[in-house]
Order: sequence, then C-alpha cells, then structure tokens
Amino acid sequence: MIVGMMKSPFPGMDPYLEQRWGDVHTRLCTYVSAALQPNLPRGLRARAQEDVLLEDDDSSDLRYFEPDVSIVETTERYEAALPTGSTLAVQPLAVTLLTFPKRQRWVEILDTASGNRVVTAIEILSPGNKVSGKLNKKYLEKITEYLGAGANVVEIDLLRSSRERLMVTSDRIAEHKRTDYYICTAKAMRPNHWWVYPMPLRRPLTTVMIPCRETDNDVPLELQPIIDRIYLEGGHDDLDYSQPPEPPFSPADAEWAAGLIAKHSQT
Repeated sequence: MIVGMMKSPFPGMDPYLEQRWGDVHTRLCTYVSAALQPNLPRGLRARAQEDVLLEDDDSSDLRYFEPDVSIVETTERYEAALPTGSTLAVQPLAVTLLTFPKRQRWVEILDTASGNRVVTAIEILSPGNKVSGKLNKKYLEKITEYLGAGANVVEIDLLRSSRERLMVTSDRIAEHKRTDYYICTAKAMRPNHWWVYPMPLRRPLTTVMIPCRETDNDVPLELQPIIDRIYLEGGHDDLDYSQPPEPPFSPADAEWAAGLIAKHSQT
C-alpha cells in the first residue's frame, strides 16, 4: 500500500471511480496486459492498443470528449469596428473547434508465431460504448469483426449503466442473476455463445478465465487486485463520497454503501 493512502471503502468495484473513467480505463488496459503476460502460453503476447475515432457533432457522446486541436483566425471586422482612439491593443480571434477525437483503448493477445494474429480481444467498456451513437455502433461492428475473424472476445463491463445496446443485454440474463457488473466472453469456436460472469456490487470482483488458442488452457485474470492498485496508484482516495454516485444506488444499496463510507471515514 502507498504510505498515507487508504483503500476504497468498497470490497469490489468502487462505483465512484466512474467519475474518473479516463484514468481508470487507461490504467486498466495497462495493468490487465501486464497481469496476463506472465501466464500466457508460449508464443502469445498481451498488448495494450489504442485507436483514435473522430466523432461528428450529431452524436450524443460529445460530453465525453475534449478537443485536442483548434483553428485560429484573425477577425479583421473587429478592427474596422473599433472606435477612434480606442486603447484596445489586442484584437479578438475567432476560434473554430475541430472534430472531437475519442481515444479507444483495449488489449489484444497476439500469436507471434502466426504473424501477430489476434487470438483474443479484451474490451474494457467506456460510457460511449453503451449509449446510443456512433461509438456504440462502431463498438458492435468491431466485436462482430473479431468473432468473424476467428478471435475470442472478452468484454469487461465495470460501469453500472444500462446494457441494452450491447450484444449480451440484461434481459438475456435470468433476473435473479443480474448484477451491477459483468464480464462476458465469447470463444472463436462458438461465436454465438457467450459466457457471463455476474459481479455483484457488494462482493470482490471474481477471477475471470481468459480464452487463448484452442490448444491452450484458459488463463486466469484477477481483476480485484488491479482495481485496488488503480485506486491507490491513481490517488483516488480523494473521491467525494458525500454525494450519491451516478447512476444512483438502489435504496438497499444506498443504505449498505452509507455504512461502508461512514466506517471508512473513521479510519
């Protein structure tokens, strides 16, 4: 443990970490690939990948973006409009923001003996993957392409938002098995069959078996130590637990969480 820092009050995934998903998501990709590599069969490598998608302004996902580039031009019409004797020394500039780039990060397990063929794609969901818009459409197309190319797919969903726009929707899961978090895996040999790991809010995250080549044994991935590491190394012990998270807890979970947070604040 980092000296002077406390662990999260939650035993599993901390829902308040969703407020800082950019940092959490980036670290997840790095730490997941690092955790897998020592256990992968010979010839396989885990690599963190990144892509940049350009999103048009007709998307509902713009709230997740930050502009990287802007175009600046001088506006001479303001100079003509200045009153005689004006002391204004700096002319205003017109600033036009370019299309907003969205970085997508994920992990691939590659077979170096087969020209770096993608054996398994590990997708860690971001908010834009789950809501209506082009990012959701591109994500579903990407999953379809992986499965069509004979790759395994692992979908890590540590966001409590609706799954209604994903391949494995909540209504496909028995009601008494539904939880806040899920890990879903599809193997290349049976692309239409998904294995679902339900992960309740009140329990530590479970170990997930990551599929590799057909001739390999699945490789375990322990998610809870990774989340604990992100909380500490990311300095997330300064999260504001005095306000309800978004989306809000159910009444029963709110009462349970309040007790954890109160105990945590006393330590």
